Amino acid sequence: MRAGRLRHKVQIVTLGHDLRKTCHGTIWCGITAKDGAAPPMPAGLRTGARVDVRARYTDRLQQGAYLLTGDRILHVTSVRDVTGKRAGLTASCDEFVGQAALYQSPMRGQINCRAHLTHEAPFLNDFGQITDYRTRAEVLVLEVGRPQVDDRITIAGTTYIVTQYAGGTDDGVVRSLWLQAME
Repeated sequence: MRAGRLRHKVQIVTLGHDLRKTCHGTIWCGITAKDGAAPPMPAGLRTGARVDVRARYTDRLQQGAYLLTGDRILHVTSVRDVTGKRAGLTASCDEFVGQAALYQSPMRGQINCRAHLTHEAPFLNDFGQITDYRTRAEVLVLEVGRPQVDDRITIAGTTYIVTQYAGGTDDGVVRSLWLQAME
């Protein structure tokens, strides 16, 4: 692996069972978009495009870890040893995008984060029928932890109050919330 191609310094972070961040140090790596067709427009925090990360072998880089570099956040979905001799590795990652937001929680204070806002998202009742259209936001668990009802989030100058979780949308990485604009 040529050292000149490892030009991105990334921090390796994992989440514990209590959603506490643990830093496992930094590594130098190369980050490139995977070959293939152009990715679809993002419909949430995930871009839909895969990213390849190449680095020297380290056992600190595992599936489920997050890589932080600049304003980019990558979630490692798979890791493989390229040579079979523990010399280099390739990781496939999801990249997250979103608007800059400020999450406000009485328990944790103010947190700068990213969010994806959807206005007029269909709200389903217990029978799976659309009963209303509401504002929904996606946030990263890595950034905001466990959002609570009555927490606030400010996106593009508008402050919203969290009214409830969007059921069935939490995958442990991204969490969806139903919001109501504050008057």
